Amino acid sequence: MRTFLMLAPVLLLASCGGGESDTPAPRVDQPDAGAAAQVAKLDPDLRNGVLEKAIKASGGACPSVTGSERAEIRPGVKGWKAQCNNDSAHLIEILPDGTAKVTSRTY
Repeated sequence: MRTFLMLAPVLLLASCGGGESDTPAPRVDQPDAGAAAQVAKLDPDLRNGVLEKAIKASGGACPSVTGSERAEIRPGVKGWKAQCNNDSAHLIEILPDGTAKVTSRTY
């Protein structure tokens, strides 16, 4: 009988389900703000230089950024995809405070 009394609250809480559904949350595209907006306004050569510095500051190997384009970093979050002349590619998210999050991939 004690076991049942101890399990009853646990089973009741487990049956609540937490209110989660199988429907994905609506996607909200965030507009560029702060430093991200400033980088978006740069001409391609200056932007590539900024992205190159962000990659190097993160410890990534990138002698020179040869091209960059807008990319979706994760659902609803835009950033930049930078291609380097050493065949490495990097995804860069620039936060409003100017901090860059760099995800690097080498071939």
